[in-house]
Amino acid sequence: MTKNALVIHPRMSYYAGGELLCLYVCMALQEVGYKVTLASDVFSPADAERFFGLGNVVQQCDHRKVAVFSPILPYFVSLQRIPYAMRMRTMFSKTNADVVFSTQSTSFYVPKRKLFHFVYNILDLFNHPQGSSLSGPESSKEPIKKPYYFLLRQVRRFFWDKYSPTPAIFFAVGSLVLQDLKERGYENSRLIFPPCRTSFKPRFPKKKQVVQYTRILPNKRIELFSEIARLLPQYPFYLVGRTPSERSGTNHEYSQRILRELPRNVTYVDALTRERPDLLEDSKVYLYTGTEAGIGVALVEAIAAGCVPFSPYGVGAVDIIEAAGVGHLFSSAQQGAERIETTLEDKQTAQEVHDISDKASMFSPESFEEQIKKLVS
Repeated sequence: MTKNALVIHPRMSYYAGGELLCLYVCMALQEVGYKVTLASDVFSPADAERFFGLGNVVQQCDHRKVAVFSPILPYFVSLQRIPYAMRMRTMFSKTNADVVFSTQSTSFYVPKRKLFHFVYNILDLFNHPQGSSLSGPESSKEPIKKPYYFLLRQVRRFFWDKYSPTPAIFFAVGSLVLQDLKERGYENSRLIFPPCRTSFKPRFPKKKQVVQYTRILPNKRIELFSEIARLLPQYPFYLVGRTPSERSGTNHEYSQRILRELPRNVTYVDALTRERPDLLEDSKVYLYTGTEAGIGVALVEAIAAGCVPFSPYGVGAVDIIEAAGVGHLFSSAQQGAERIETTLEDKQTAQEVHDISDKASMFSPESFEEQIKKLVS
């Protein structure tokens, strides 16, 4: 008898670390005999192959379309989200799936099924489909808007109480996320390291250069990367990544400003990791500057490529550096620059580079897949 699994990932079109995790969940389920239905906004084996080399995984899935919210009017957007959220949240209330994985934090109502739920940031908890969670504006200081927000709050709470998801396990992708979940009373929460590609081949000798692979978004804090680069003008820095797809709004404006103001010793390379692995494999230092509470895939890929990782204190990347026992933390741009310069100038043997690379194995896709398989065996 065929076993069925539903994997819910409403915004697959991001094609970043969360989407990589989603596809490895699908792969693990397929390998133990499940027929997987992927619920997402887009369904493209070609894109999955281009970004991750996992087109065959998507090809073996069935697809359930998750429509993206589109406002009819330019005002009262929060109120317009509610009927959309009501329609979307119950779309899986009748499913033949034996097991359900929500690989983005969704509030879809899936009764009488074992539900495993991944959380990357507490601010995103139950935030898909947009407008269906209890988060968001619920009050206003302007008297004229008070009735509107009162109505919004009452409708949200009524619908939430009636159709609330009940995950068997929350998987926190980072210790800071786990702490936030426990503080909110979700004791059925566990830490999990996301799957990271570890097949890089470090080159030796390493070049005295610094690299970061990223999407150019505000939470990546690229201005800190630029600030450290300005303090070390004698070394080349490489920023490899993608700008947001939208052509207006906060993310677009941020990316344009960042690229316009890059220091002279920073080279921007518009490419995917799969297209330019050489910059990771050649570079001696990987500099992460983001603010994410979850664990970033790119930092592990850098360790696999033999880079010495650097990160600010108080972010999810600290979990990786502490677990792997390699790399350095810093509390300011000045301190980061000083420690990076020391690392770049330190002598390093080929064995030391390969020892760094070997430490990435604990974050391998195989390790992640084994954990998923144990859940459904």
